[in-house]
Amino acid sequence: MYGTVARWVQKIAEWNPTLSEQDCFAVVKAWFGIELPGVNSLADMELGFPDEFFDKIVYQETRRVLEAIGDDNKVIAWVSTGRKPHAGDPMPARDLYRILTASARAGLKRFLFHPDPDLGAAEWSVISRLCGKSWREAPGGYWPSDTPLPNSFDGGRKPRDGE
Repeated sequence: MYGTVARWVQKIAEWNPTLSEQDCFAVVKAWFGIELPGVNSLADMELGFPDEFFDKIVYQETRRVLEAIGDDNKVIAWVSTGRKPHAGDPMPARDLYRILTASARAGLKRFLFHPDPDLGAAEWSVISRLCGKSWREAPGGYWPSDTPLPNSFDGGRKPRDGE
């Protein structure tokens, strides 16, 4: 969403070079009804998502979709925190957690996670915990394909007794 808002602000400024950046944000708000908390400039968008983004925007937009469909059982949200397909900056696992918990509070029951291109340990840890059974990071068990096994970066050393 940040990238979409930024592209609209930039396009409005291109179409109307006499408008200030703040004016362009006001036009985006008037057109789409979206005001990003804590964002007053394009530079603000590089600082990451404030808590209010999840508590307010993610919650409200999820509610709006669920109300428009009218049946929460017919909605499966598509969630991605990586660069693909829109070439944005990857989001940390904390933001994935905030997206999913805000959406669940709004009434979302199911989601489809789109990894970029593979699921990493941080995402898998968040998703497994929220879906009922926390993943245990055990080198001999399941390990997400985009995360190196712990013994792959320790030179293959065997732990000494007591470690």
